[in-house]
Amino acid sequence: MTPGFSSAWSPRQALRRLGPSPLVLAACLVALVPAAAHAHGRPPSVGAVTFVPDAPGRVVARATFGLATSDDDGASWRWICAAAFGVDATIEDPDVLALPSGGVLLGTFGGLFRSRVDRCEWSQPALRQVYVIDLDARLDAPETVYAIATSGSAPDQLHVSFDGGETFTPLGQPEPEVLLERVRVAPSDPTRVYLSGARPNGAMRTRAGFFFRSEDGGETRTAVEVPLEDTERNVHLLAVDPSDPARVLVRVTRPPIDPRPERVLLTEDGGRTFTEVLTAHVISGAVFSADGARAWVTATRGDNADDGPPIGLFRSEDAGRTFTQRQDRDLTCVARNGDELWVCLEESSEGFSLGRSRDGGDTLEPAMRFAQLGALPACDPCSRVGIVCPGWFPDLAFDLRLDAGTAALPDGSVTGAPRDAAAPASCGDGSVILDAGPGGGVSGGCGCRVGRDVGPSRSVAGGLFALALLLGLRRRSH
Repeated sequence: MTPGFSSAWSPRQALRRLGPSPLVLAACLVALVPAAAHAHGRPPSVGAVTFVPDAPGRVVARATFGLATSDDDGASWRWICAAAFGVDATIEDPDVLALPSGGVLLGTFGGLFRSRVDRCEWSQPALRQVYVIDLDARLDAPETVYAIATSGSAPDQLHVSFDGGETFTPLGQPEPEVLLERVRVAPSDPTRVYLSGARPNGAMRTRAGFFFRSEDGGETRTAVEVPLEDTERNVHLLAVDPSDPARVLVRVTRPPIDPRPERVLLTEDGGRTFTEVLTAHVISGAVFSADGARAWVTATRGDNADDGPPIGLFRSEDAGRTFTQRQDRDLTCVARNGDELWVCLEESSEGFSLGRSRDGGDTLEPAMRFAQLGALPACDPCSRVGIVCPGWFPDLAFDLRLDAGTAALPDGSVTGAPRDAAAPASCGDGSVILDAGPGGGVSGGCGCRVGRDVGPSRSVAGGLFALALLLGLRRRSH
C-alpha cells in the first residue's frame, strides 16, 4: 500500500484483525476514531513519493491528509484533499502511481481512482467497489498498469490495463489461497512480472509466504514458498533491478510493534533461491540505481519508539548483496528520480517532510516542508477539487500548526474531528452533490452535476459493501 498497507501499524491494520461480529466491528470503528487532536485523525506525514514518467520535475507525494504535488521539481507545492477522491484520511494510505499524462492513479479501499492531467477531476472508470491493494506500470509503456484487487471475500485477482487505468481486464487465474500484497514488473523485461503475498493460517495449515514469477506478462505464474520465521507475517516485493530482471529485493514483514528486525532478501535467479542481505527495523522501501550497480533500502521505527534494530538509509555498492548504513534517520519511503534519491521524513523531528540526495544518500537536503502547502491546484471553482477542498484548508492549517506545537485546542471552528473522511452525497442516479466542506452546502452555485459518483456511497448498499469488505479483509492478517 502499502494500498497496499502502510509500513507502520495503523487503524486499518487493526480493522484487518476484527472478528466477524458486526457489533464488534462497529465498536472497534468507534474506538479507532481519534479524540480531539489532529483534524484529519493522524499527525501530518508523507509516506510515498512518485514521479511523472518522462517529466521528472513533476512530483506526487502521498500524505496523511491527501496529496502534495509539484510541477517544478519541488520549488513549490500544491495540496489536494483526500475527500476529493473519496479516501478516508484517518485510516487509509492509498497506493499512488503517476501516469505519463500527468494524471494520477490511486488504489484505495473503495476501488481505483483516476485523475485528469490537471488533477482537478477524479473518477472511477474501472475497478469500482473493490479494494485495490497494489499498482505498478511497465517502464517501457507506462500506460500499461497492473493492479491487484479483491472484494474482501473472493480470491485476490491480478488485473491489467493498457489505457492508463480507463479499463482493466483480469489477468490469469486468481490465487485461491494466497493473499496477494505486491506486484512488480521487471523494467528490462516486461514479460517478467512478480507477485508476492502470504497464505493465512487455517484449520489444517500454517501461515506461509509466497513469491510468484511470471514469464508471460502475468498470465501464468510459478509459486515459490518463502519460509517465515517466528512472528513474521508476509512477503512484500520491494524492487526489481532495472538491468537484470532476475534480481529482486524482498521484504519479510513483522508487526511494527515487534522489537525484532525485519529481513531483506535478495534473489538473483528470479525467486528460485534467496539470500538474507540486511536486517533493520520496519523496512519502508527499496530502489535500485538505473544500472543496477547500487541499491538503497530505508527503514523506520514504526510504532516501536524504543531503541533496537537500526533504521535509516542503507546503501549497497554491489547490486544489493551487502549494505552499509548511510543515514540514521526515521525514513518512511524512498524513490529514485533520475540520479537523485528522494526520501520521506518526519518533519516534526527532521524539519522537512521530503528530502533528496544528489550524492547517493550521503547527505540530504530539504525537498518539501509543510509550510509550502499554501495553495490548491489551479482548478475551476466548479471542479471536484475546486468545490470540495477549500473547506478543508482550516483543518490542514490546524493539523500543521498542532504538529509544530503552535496550535491550541479547540481552534475556533476546527474541532479536531476527523471530518476529512466525508464525501459528497448522491443526489440521484448518476449525479453528485458537490459539498463545500465542513459547513455544508454547495459552493459557488455549482449545484448538482451530472456524472458518476466517485465518492464513497452513503447509501445502504454502499454501507453494506464497506462492511463486507472490512469483514473480508480480516483474513489478511490471520
